[in-house]
Amino acid sequence: MKRKLLTTGKTATWARSVITGGLVSVAGALATAQGASSAEAPYDACTGEYTFVKSAATYEDFDFWPGEWQVIATESGELRGYDKIKVIHDGCVLFQEWHQMDDLFALNGSPNRLRGTSLTSIDATGHWRQLWTDNSGSNLLLTGGLEGDTMILRSEWIEVPTQAGGTVKVRNLWYWQPQEDGSIHNWGEQQRDSEEGPRTKYFDITYRRAVIGGPAFGLRTPPVTE
Repeated sequence: MKRKLLTTGKTATWARSVITGGLVSVAGALATAQGASSAEAPYDACTGEYTFVKSAATYEDFDFWPGEWQVIATESGELRGYDKIKVIHDGCVLFQEWHQMDDLFALNGSPNRLRGTSLTSIDATGHWRQLWTDNSGSNLLLTGGLEGDTMILRSEWIEVPTQAGGTVKVRNLWYWQPQEDGSIHNWGEQQRDSEEGPRTKYFDITYRRAVIGGPAFGLRTPPVTE
């Protein structure tokens, strides 16, 4: 399947023809324009199977995600956020810009709602990898791939302090499951202790294509705070 890039090449422009000895060099100007157009045309460098190492991953595994999305709580239908995912670097990387539309993950005392970005691509080992950062100070590196019809990325295990004064091992698991109607079911879990340890779901959302003029478009840019 040939990926449909959502990015576009720059339109080649040329400001003036070269005038020499009172003659207009139209041929030279046209050659310059054609060369610029060819050099700046959209180019999809990453398609099909990942070939650097043996891997089941393909560059089309995450093709369901790019776009502009209105994101709602799966159970209640309440608006949770606006998300924009672009394909960058010649089709090799996904760039995410997330804007939370409620105070669910806002830090105590902060006037700002959660905003985050991520970069997602196939790494040198043939696995999908995502680097997520946000304005709460969170920084997660998640790795995984397509399992059945669901993209699953897992963070590394880390030790965090407990109220009792000890520590506990935790990791995050994030899931993306495309639906037949074009929406995406996305949820996250935190797991404790081990591979067989208990899991707690801490978000459950559904992506729906944003409609121009809809509620997500009206709220997608956070207000500027002084």
